[in-house]
Amino acid sequence: MQICNKSVQSVVVGGSRRLSQLLQPSVVVLSDSLDRGGGASSPSTNLERRSAGKTPAKCWPTKSRPPLCGASPVGRNRRRRARGGCLKELKMNIKTRLLMATAAGIATVSGAQAADLPSKKAAPVEYVRVCSTMGAGFFYIPGTDTCIRVGGRAAYEFQYGTPFARNDATTGSRTTGRIYMDARTATEYGLVRAYVRVDVRRRIGQIYSGSQQRTGIAFTGTSVDYAGQAQTTVDLNRAFVQFGGITAGRTQSFYDFYSGDLEYVGTTAGSALVNNLLAYTATFGSGFSATLSMEDSVERRSGFSGPFGPGVAAVGGVVPAIAGNTASYAYTGEGMPDVVANLRYDSGWGSVQLSGALHQDRVGAYYAGPGLPAIGLNNGNSPDAKYGWAANLGAKINLPMLSPGDALYLQGTYTKGAPSYILSNPFGTGKPGNWNFGGAGALIPDAYLVPTSVDGAGVINGYNLSQPTVWGLTAAMLHYWTPTIRQAFLASYIKSDTPTAATISGGFAGGPTYTNRARDLTYWTLGTNVTWSPIKDLDIGAEVNYIHANVNGGLSQSFIATDPTGLSVRNDSIWNTRLKIQRDF
Repeated sequence: MQICNKSVQSVVVGGSRRLSQLLQPSVVVLSDSLDRGGGASSPSTNLERRSAGKTPAKCWPTKSRPPLCGASPVGRNRRRRARGGCLKELKMNIKTRLLMATAAGIATVSGAQAADLPSKKAAPVEYVRVCSTMGAGFFYIPGTDTCIRVGGRAAYEFQYGTPFARNDATTGSRTTGRIYMDARTATEYGLVRAYVRVDVRRRIGQIYSGSQQRTGIAFTGTSVDYAGQAQTTVDLNRAFVQFGGITAGRTQSFYDFYSGDLEYVGTTAGSALVNNLLAYTATFGSGFSATLSMEDSVERRSGFSGPFGPGVAAVGGVVPAIAGNTASYAYTGEGMPDVVANLRYDSGWGSVQLSGALHQDRVGAYYAGPGLPAIGLNNGNSPDAKYGWAANLGAKINLPMLSPGDALYLQGTYTKGAPSYILSNPFGTGKPGNWNFGGAGALIPDAYLVPTSVDGAGVINGYNLSQPTVWGLTAAMLHYWTPTIRQAFLASYIKSDTPTAATISGGFAGGPTYTNRARDLTYWTLGTNVTWSPIKDLDIGAEVNYIHANVNGGLSQSFIATDPTGLSVRNDSIWNTRLKIQRDF
């Protein structure tokens, strides 16, 4: 048996030099007789490579002979025993070296083959980058130059209010879940912005909203246990695009200035309405800007009130033939959007805004009650459309001399035929004219339908629209007692004036004569809230409000359903308190 470096190198084709160097010192050649343990051959003979017809080639250097492990000069037998032990060691050595050589050869060949295979480099990973140019919280959408911010709100509110009847809710709660996304892209034409915000709320008891149910935002329970007491609202509160001065979508009306920004409940005079709109804002520099906006009119409707009901008296005290029945007129489909404009100034000391709105009052379909003449007879009596309007002047004055973040809001509003521009903050959205606090209240619709004439048979021959006026003043102040504790102070006054022609007088047998709900209303409120923010964007606070309503020009039939028939209530008041825990993120 014989092994040479040359033989091993021929096995590993293209092998590395390290492989040859690894094997070279350990390769030995053994004779057949030694491998079989036979004859007394000399070491020189045993270590020669035998080849038939060829001169043996030595694998070891000529100047040295391979060492014989265990060789000893003492006796032939001892040398034989030593050669036996050496044989085992050499066999193990050879097997180990052969295995190592084979593995190294395979690895070398595999590496060479792998190097020849085509390869595709992995796409570089693009990590999320902070977009500091757009403000805190913005980051780049991977693969784009658009910056986005994602946030939201979770809030819980609990309210206690004065009950007036056994069926009235004394307490109530509301939970809010909000999510919003603000995407902005800087372009050669200016900033392009898209903003979406959705609010989902669960309202119980006193915080139940009939207005939001009527406007299609709320879904209420229908069983006897839940009707009028529990509802879920899904509100697309914002969804707009801004580009080059254009704002298109759903957002806060450009008429609004102070919209109950410091309040929990919302009791002060003012507009706080989200609407579908298309607007253009022009910036003149030095803090001046102006906006012209086309806004949806449907969500500004407060309905119409007609002179129908028991004891109706109209036109010289002659009671129409349809007295004692119920009927009402309603709006047509939207004839034109509301037109809103504002002029605004902003500076370091605060801001000022003058705004105005034009609203169309247009009567359409006639809804007749039992016993009324044929609908066709009265459809022709629909009055011509009239236009209501509203004006608002508001100012915000920063008061850093008191404490950083302090501010004072002052606002005055006047409306005619468009009461939602002053009543949508304290009374909610979409109210059809019924405003009451306890037993006292009034009808404040967009317009009253007043008969123009009544024939000898008591038949009404036509109607006019008579629009009420509503005006109000609001003051609100925010003060920081410490960087984490702030307090808001609220005060407001509202006065409605009903046209004399729209007054409806009457009475009940055995009861007093009253001037019913279509009367002037005086309303005022005081309130305050304290908010603690132990960490950023966490608010824990409580608010208390006092509201007083007074009916002017005579007594008013009570708004409390369980009160005795014909009971008149001239004034009433309520208290409410609200606890709020809110986290923005």
